[in-house]
Amino acid sequence: MCGHVSIFLKNSSSKVLGEKIRKCLDSIVHRGPDDEGIYEDYNAILGFRRLSIIDLKDGHQPFEKDSYVCVFNGEIYNYQEIKKELEAKGCTFETNSDTEVLLANYIEKKEEAIYDYRGMFTFLIYNQELNEIFGARDIFGIKPLYYIDNEEMIAFASEYKALLPLIEEPQVDLKSLQEYLSFQYIPGDGTMVAGIRKVPAAHYFTIKENRLRFRRYHTTEFKEDLDVNKNDVLKSMSGSVKAHLISDVEVGTFLSGGVDSSIIATLASQINPKIKSFTVGFDVEGYDEIEIAKKTSEALNIENIHIKVSQEDYIGAIQDVVYKFDDPVADPSAIGLYYLSKEASKHVKVVLSGEGADELFGGYNIYKEYFPLKIISKLPKIVKKIINYIARKLPKIRGKSYLVRATTPLDKRYIGNAKIFDNEECKKVLINYNSENNFENVVKDIYKECRLKGYDYVTTMQNVDINTWLQGDILAKGDKMSMANSIELRVPFLDKEVLKVSRRIPLKGRVSRKNTKLLLRKAFEGIVPEHVVNRTKLGFPTPIRVWLKEDLGRVVKDTILTANVSKYINKWYALKLLEDHIKNKRDNSRKIWTIFIFCVWHQIHIEGKKN
Repeated sequence: MCGHVSIFLKNSSSKVLGEKIRKCLDSIVHRGPDDEGIYEDYNAILGFRRLSIIDLKDGHQPFEKDSYVCVFNGEIYNYQEIKKELEAKGCTFETNSDTEVLLANYIEKKEEAIYDYRGMFTFLIYNQELNEIFGARDIFGIKPLYYIDNEEMIAFASEYKALLPLIEEPQVDLKSLQEYLSFQYIPGDGTMVAGIRKVPAAHYFTIKENRLRFRRYHTTEFKEDLDVNKNDVLKSMSGSVKAHLISDVEVGTFLSGGVDSSIIATLASQINPKIKSFTVGFDVEGYDEIEIAKKTSEALNIENIHIKVSQEDYIGAIQDVVYKFDDPVADPSAIGLYYLSKEASKHVKVVLSGEGADELFGGYNIYKEYFPLKIISKLPKIVKKIINYIARKLPKIRGKSYLVRATTPLDKRYIGNAKIFDNEECKKVLINYNSENNFENVVKDIYKECRLKGYDYVTTMQNVDINTWLQGDILAKGDKMSMANSIELRVPFLDKEVLKVSRRIPLKGRVSRKNTKLLLRKAFEGIVPEHVVNRTKLGFPTPIRVWLKEDLGRVVKDTILTANVSKYINKWYALKLLEDHIKNKRDNSRKIWTIFIFCVWHQIHIEGKKN
């Protein structure tokens, strides 16, 4: 895993100074501390920072072959199979790297090569003879890629902080800010900086005659198959973990108290009994899974290295975490992952992690709401409308929330696994609220696609999560927090072969009234330690609810007061949320955290106040 910056000038009179390119690369040195390379042509500059994982000696980039130049971030897990196929056609190789295989396969197949790659990636290939670009991002969006497209240039970077030197004065994108307040991250292709966008997942792109074009090459489609069984799940996961262990450096595994990371650790330990596992907890009662993880590691007979994060530690990492994230992501667990990655980087260079299992196999507890809600949801629309109207007028009594949810259409309330501020409260937080940019409009195309494909209630929720929460929060967090500490994070659940199985699992194999990920759990009964295989999902518990009433709350209050965000945020309302939380009137922790993280982001990227 690495980082790259590429700049393509639209005319010969445009110039990018060498010191700017150096500044761009220096800003992402944490992504690749082992090596650096720069390729320059008359209107193309490709820069690279390398974290050496495969072919430590000869994996230097940018990589040149024939009349092509390539920069590539990620891993192609089936590169050895592709290499054999190419060699059978007469292709020769100078290195043992997956970069050369990726490039050689493109030279052989052009755009069709993208369908061969099993892995996580972003890459750009420059055709020197035609002065054209081909690039792509993996199907899940595991690896990030940002770009700018203006009159002078088209530029790409693995982190957008590497593009900021190319922008005279960064400005807040107001549309993205409003979306962020609802989602706790920025969904879709936008970013918080006007003029910088994300390359969408599962797309490839071309630059020809100075025009950038995107094309989607993959869509995840769920199609139930009653014949899919636990052996299919076990086989696909075993194969994926084996593929994800390919490396020329030591690989470890993250281990929490949940079933997902335990599955990964179990399968990895069968292949490498000496694999190290890593766990993080917090020194607050009820927010620590270390003992469960230790019990799992003992059952697997593998080493467990664990750390506890204190409130002081947590506060101390906020600035660096927000900076390394690029966009604000108000997920409190990110700081725990940051410290976990930091500890793991002392021992290994690559770690496996359990991200993606919930989205693919139906793991979130909220999916279970389908069962208690379906009775009322089947009532005539006019009846539901009347019940909804009456329920909203009721005082806060038991059952009110149930009635409101059951009579509100899914596409009017579900935007993914997190929803922080609804539209009405966004109006109170924002100085300039745009009613056309409500959260329903952000996800309307996803719901339209689900209706066209005839997805049921739970499958629709999964599809929404795959296209919002997974990309905008889970994978962004995994990449940025691991790369902040120069360690590669791999996610075996998010694998093409695993997807071929998981997308066919019937509803009854995913969710019931009592539990989630049913077929996945069944597949690993008797394999994964018994104490975790049916354990209820807890997420990644982080004690900001507690700490906001202590020292962390004072830091948050001071930041909101001093950040120069008054033209965006109603500070009085934000501070009232904090005051009510401290006085135990209501749990406003996630709302406060969302506003606070934006304030820190603004201080760093707009005000230039990074410590």
